[in-house]
Amino acid sequence: MKLFCPMLILLLFQTLALSEDFVVYNVQKALSFGNVDEVLEKDYFINMGHQNGLRVGSVLDVYRKISSYDVRTEKLYLNVTYHFARLKVIHVENQLAIARLEKFLPPEKTPIFSPPGVMAGDIVKKAE
Repeated sequence: MKLFCPMLILLLFQTLALSEDFVVYNVQKALSFGNVDEVLEKDYFINMGHQNGLRVGSVLDVYRKISSYDVRTEKLYLNVTYHFARLKVIHVENQLAIARLEKFLPPEKTPIFSPPGVMAGDIVKKAE
């Protein structure tokens, strides 16, 4: 019993720590040839893969964490994490995946954020 409680606490903290461990770690954009109607896709590299249950076609929710600032006290207040986009996986390996933008959430459902777009450091979670 003495060993069980510390192990349970450790497992709980590991679960909480892992909940935000998956991020976009790189963004690659196709080379533009200057064509007027050219649409350039971006590939988003993510540090989760087969070992985390991803497959080609899996959908990922993208979140951004920002700090809020209290102008009255001139101090950082709290971190805010909000969902703003969805990615669809196009390639999976054991510990990484490559995804493309499926959609941005409507502006009325997300805070104003800058820069607009998915970027390295954004948090990803498997969509439910």
